[in-house]
Amino acid sequence: MSPPFVYMHQVQAVYQNFLGSQEGIVRAVAFGFDEGDVFHVYTAAPKTQLSGYPCASAIQFLSSMPTGDEGFLAAEQARNTMLEREVNFSASQIVIVLLAIEENQLRHRVFISNPEGQFHEGIVKFIPERSELYSRSQGLLETSILENCQVGIVGLGSGGSTVALELAKGGVGNFVLIDFDRLELANMARHTCGTGDLGRYKTKAVRDLLYGKNPYIQIKAAELDINQNLEETKLLLKDCNLIIAATDNERSRFNLNSIALEYKITTIFGRALTRAAGGDVLRVRPDEGPCLGCVFTKEFLASRQEEISQFRQAREETPAYVPDDEVKATIQVGLSSDILPISNMIVKLALVELSRGKNSGISSLEDDLIADFYIWANRREGTYASWPKMEYGSKTPSVLRWYGAKLERNLSCPVCGTQGESLSDEDNIFASQ
Repeated sequence: MSPPFVYMHQVQAVYQNFLGSQEGIVRAVAFGFDEGDVFHVYTAAPKTQLSGYPCASAIQFLSSMPTGDEGFLAAEQARNTMLEREVNFSASQIVIVLLAIEENQLRHRVFISNPEGQFHEGIVKFIPERSELYSRSQGLLETSILENCQVGIVGLGSGGSTVALELAKGGVGNFVLIDFDRLELANMARHTCGTGDLGRYKTKAVRDLLYGKNPYIQIKAAELDINQNLEETKLLLKDCNLIIAATDNERSRFNLNSIALEYKITTIFGRALTRAAGGDVLRVRPDEGPCLGCVFTKEFLASRQEEISQFRQAREETPAYVPDDEVKATIQVGLSSDILPISNMIVKLALVELSRGKNSGISSLEDDLIADFYIWANRREGTYASWPKMEYGSKTPSVLRWYGAKLERNLSCPVCGTQGESLSDEDNIFASQ
């Protein structure tokens, strides 16, 4: 049987404790996985939600590291000390970590006791420090720059939660997460979170996912309905470098559009259409290109029916006299795999925007992603029924291919416009679709 792996988190805290005590013992927090094959040890309660089983644990700081069987004796001594000190320390498995500094190097051994009290030795592995987490992205992404960026994400459903997770994996170091919904069973088929998060606010469940990817990131989570708490939302978003608008209704999108224009913050809007047959993504660079009002005119919105994916959304958009059973019948959701292309495009645009003007490995995409509005079709149905098959061509919009629309700012836009003429149909290549 191979020895178990024991992963040590919060290494800096461990080292600081050692410097302060030199020789002593402190309580730790441990979780076991896979029938004792893997353990994770923390100096304090972790930020993330864990599925492992809790174990008693302690860290013993020594002046020198015992060798051979003396290590087992030191572990037994540490266990006995903790059992005398804390009546609730006992558990079916106890993890004892021994640490010492010799010749300016941190020495370590770890021992795990079984229910019979017998110790066997494991292998210690340290969770990397912040600088090492994204070492494999160096040269492709300016992770040191992204680490200082703050991204606000409003709407943490299947799309917004995926965007948040991918940006965290890309190295973004600061987030503002805003959503007032809780996770329901109906969300599970498409959401990044699982059944262990049922009933939790999406903000807190997604926050824990991000901590799981990078425990050093800073997150502000707010359970707010932007339409009911606009001023509070403004205060949370005004210092962001970028805003992701992943909400499910037009009122919230136009509220976010107004925040983008007021604070001159680039904002990326993404949405899926009926049953996720397709979707679109709009990048709003205030004063540089079209805003949401320039593109999402009444005529445009009427031509592209948005996906209704949950009862609350359907109820709000249906007259009060319509019974709940009929409202539920209007809910039409697509597959998670149909949402992912839209989320992925938002992530790409976000990373390009955050790295804009910097010498990064993805800077070439600045020349490719010059459009502000993009359309994607998963299937030839509904709005996309008349679109050609993907096949081999690339000169016209087709299913399973992103297509960028060349749109200019509408100088007569009631939201961002100044005096001038409105956008003509000739400038919108999708006007006839």
